[in-house]
Amino acid sequence: MAQSLKYNLQNLAIHRDARGWLVEMLKQNEVGQKIAQIYVASLCPGAIRGNHWHSKRIEWFFVIGDNVQIHLQDTKTKETKIIDVRPDNPLQISIFPPVAHAVVNNGENIAYLVSAQNNIYNPGDSDTFEYKIL
Repeated sequence: MAQSLKYNLQNLAIHRDARGWLVEMLKQNEVGQKIAQIYVASLCPGAIRGNHWHSKRIEWFFVIGDNVQIHLQDTKTKETKIIDVRPDNPLQISIFPPVAHAVVNNGENIAYLVSAQNNIYNPGDSDTFEYKIL
């Protein structure tokens, strides 16, 4: 856990065999929260997702791709953290309110963001507040 930024990083084990690899990205008993929704989003080369923060939503990110960065910023203290994501070191990134976040694909191939949340997205009350990091 960082000083004022509310996030956690967990290194994940890669299980490999002749078929490829498998990573257990999220276990409810380890996060201590209910998981209400999971989505997958693609990021084209040069694309940025996020640039916002939440007041209630906790998110757990897992990125599949090379040359991807997750930018975090505490909306109150302005403390910043950049997390480089690499396929050979899979991470689970837990992001807690009120940390702003943006994911950028600096690579040449499509990357994928798998995100789990502790609540279901409601368009009428999105709990999503624009915040320009990138």
